[in-house]
Amino acid sequence: MTYAIKSLACDPTRIKGMSEKLIVSHYENNYGGAVNRLNAITARLAELDFAKAPGFVINGLKREELIANNSMILHELFFASLGDESTPEGELHDALARDFGSFDRWRAEFSADGQGAGRRLGMGAADLVAARQQARQSVGDGPHDDACRRPADRRTRHV
Repeated sequence: MTYAIKSLACDPTRIKGMSEKLIVSHYENNYGGAVNRLNAITARLAELDFAKAPGFVINGLKREELIANNSMILHELFFASLGDESTPEGELHDALARDFGSFDRWRAEFSADGQGAGRRLGMGAADLVAARQQARQSVGDGPHDDACRRPADRRTRHV
C-alpha cells in the first residue's frame, strides 16, 4: 500500500501564534517525511521474505512502520485541528471540568504539557484523547487484557 500526503487542512496564514513559514515547513518536512518514511518501510516489507528473514529484521521494520504510521496519523490530526481559537462546549467542556477540577485547570495543564514537550524535545505538542475507562483499568491485572479479548490470567501481566 502506498500512502499519499494529504493536502494541508488549514490556512497557515490564519493561525495565531505560529508563522506561515513554520506551519508549511512542519507540514512538508515532518508530516511529509513521515509519509515518505512509511512508504519506504512498506516497500521494504513488501519485498521481505518473512519465512527467511531474521526475527530482529522483521521486528525492527514492524516497529519502525508503527512509529512512522503513528507520526503520519498524529500530524494529520494536528493539521486538521488547526483553526480559529475556540473553547470546547457541551459534553466535552463538562467532561474536562469534571476530570480536571475546572476547565481553566485543564487548559493550563494542557498548555503546559505542550510547552514542556517543546522544552524537552525541541517541539511542543499535546494531544487530547478520550480513552474508555475499561481500557485504562484493564492494563495490568484488570478483568480483561488490554485488548479485551479474553479473561486475564492473574499470573500474567498485560501491558
